[in-house]
Amino acid sequence: MGFCTYKEKDDIFKLTLTGGNSGHNYLTEKSLKELKETLATIRGKATPSSRGLVTICSGKSSFCDGIDYTSSPPPAVEELIRGMAEVVRELLGMPFPTVAAVGGDVRSSLALALVLAHDDVAVLKKVKIEAREVVEGRHDAVPPYLGALLRDKSSYPQMSSDLVLRSETMAGERLKYWYLIERVCDDQWELKGHAINMIKEVFGDERDGEAYVTTRKSLVFSESWKAVSELLKNI
Repeated sequence: MGFCTYKEKDDIFKLTLTGGNSGHNYLTEKSLKELKETLATIRGKATPSSRGLVTICSGKSSFCDGIDYTSSPPPAVEELIRGMAEVVRELLGMPFPTVAAVGGDVRSSLALALVLAHDDVAVLKKVKIEAREVVEGRHDAVPPYLGALLRDKSSYPQMSSDLVLRSETMAGERLKYWYLIERVCDDQWELKGHAINMIKEVFGDERDGEAYVTTRKSLVFSESWKAVSELLKNI
């Protein structure tokens, strides 16, 4: 089993981070390439009737584990940062709403960037989110576009400071307090139901995917789009 799978039902794409045979969905050059290509495939299959994308995880404990620093040879961090930038670019280019349904822990700054690149986020109360590279002194593994994503998603500087500079581990319900996420849920069933409803609430009968992308890039995620584009030399 690979890093991710997807299926379409009722004009909504569901992308699942599978975790592979090991039970961990570590970010590697291979997994990021697979994720980027899967998102590109989904974008290519979009039609005027498509309503959105929901990203979920198959595991109960982790939404995304981040980088495996115990691997041998060690990961090429710069390539992973660039690979996630390409994933973020794909998400920001989706011609419909995207929602991350975070049903497990987010265990690195790169995994956090993946979550924040979605238009909306729903989490379980018990979920823990952290940028653990800061505590471990691996500042080179913090993507330069993470700050832009945090600023675009929240108007509370203290939240960014607590989560990144102090590397506090935050529970899902606390992120709601900082207006970083849209829904806090008690169980997986409620989480997935809310994610689907969040998609359905955005688009009415008239849908203009191109206008949606333009608005996202120029208004909602303008700083994030610029940061990712500069890193990828694709302004």
